[in-house]
Amino acid sequence: MVRPTLTNASGKRILARIRKIKPFVQASLSVLQKRCGSPTCRCAREGPIHETAQLTWKEGGRTRTLHVPAELRQEVARWVEEGKLLKILIGQMSVAQRELLIQKRKRRRRPLGEAASL
Repeated sequence: MVRPTLTNASGKRILARIRKIKPFVQASLSVLQKRCGSPTCRCAREGPIHETAQLTWKEGGRTRTLHVPAELRQEVARWVEEGKLLKILIGQMSVAQRELLIQKRKRRRRPLGEAASL
């Protein structure tokens, strides 16, 4: 079943872009340097410390963090970018729909002289 969509031309362009969104996640990806904690590791002495990635987001008013394996970092980074793009497009769509409502309201208003003559 096809739902009718009431939007303007810019809204239709934005919807077309939203339909092309790939998998996304609403979070931040951080790459950190840290020591692993093992007393026998090279990082415990003076060697280079380990690089690790983590995904961070808010859930129920609390910050949540999830370790991202090295082999998934690039993929997760793409998800984060798609999430940012979707957030931008949602904002643009909201603006387009408000503009549509403003235009519709202006068309319905009567000219000043018309109301007095009735």
